[in-house]
Amino acid sequence: MLDLLKADLKRVIKDKLTLILGIIAVAFALTTPLIYKLVFSLINLEDMAGMGMEMLKMQLTAKSMFFSAFSPGNNFGLILPILVAIILCKDFNQGTVRNKIISGKSRTQIYFSLLITCTICTCAFILAQALLTLLCSLIFFEYQASAFTFSDFGYLMASIGFELIIYIFICALLTFFIVFMKNAGLAIVAYFVVNFVMIIFGAITQTVVTFVEPNTVTHSILQFLNTANAFTTLTIGSTTSYNLTDILALVLPNVAFTALLVPFGLLVFKKKDLK
Repeated sequence: MLDLLKADLKRVIKDKLTLILGIIAVAFALTTPLIYKLVFSLINLEDMAGMGMEMLKMQLTAKSMFFSAFSPGNNFGLILPILVAIILCKDFNQGTVRNKIISGKSRTQIYFSLLITCTICTCAFILAQALLTLLCSLIFFEYQASAFTFSDFGYLMASIGFELIIYIFICALLTFFIVFMKNAGLAIVAYFVVNFVMIIFGAITQTVVTFVEPNTVTHSILQFLNTANAFTTLTIGSTTSYNLTDILALVLPNVAFTALLVPFGLLVFKKKDLK
């Protein structure tokens, strides 16, 4: 299993698309804070409507840019699964999977090696891109409006943990589509269908919750759904602490869906004709 995983990781590292991913990640990390800085340098806040622009300026911090870099619904988070799927699907297109089976590797070993490779590569790229975005943003903006404290560091580490839990779920979903479709194009389409459906669902629930009476069961359910939606959640990084409901909403659904997708994906892969 270990030698199989090493071979898969080495193949991904040597792939030219991995270099392209790195270039795209650096480009997003450098240009995002620079564009915001240029826009605000061209705007004279005194000539604008006043408080609205001032509030927007206060919200534009290195912290907000760091966490927006994790978003699976836009920018690098949207491009990353496409190229990862193309890289990993080459195993099926080039007959590598069949060769692994012929050489004595079990389908279980192959599947988990594919899943772990997908997870390591995706999480490493998204985390590296977000950290580089943070470093670039700190050149132009403060990390946050208030002074950075030890509790802020704990909040930052917890938030990164929640983001990685989301991306582990996304990797389980992407791996399932890869082994089910065996074709990069179809796997990408299937992933994007899920992505856009959840984005639309999140937009609806985030709008509806504003019209629901606070402190009601309906309001609580909608808030939970908004937080739990891996593709649109705005909870991570938007506050200074997490309550128990936030933690449960961020952890339980993603862990549960990952726990369902992994064995289901393995079952599908075991029954799949690899001719």
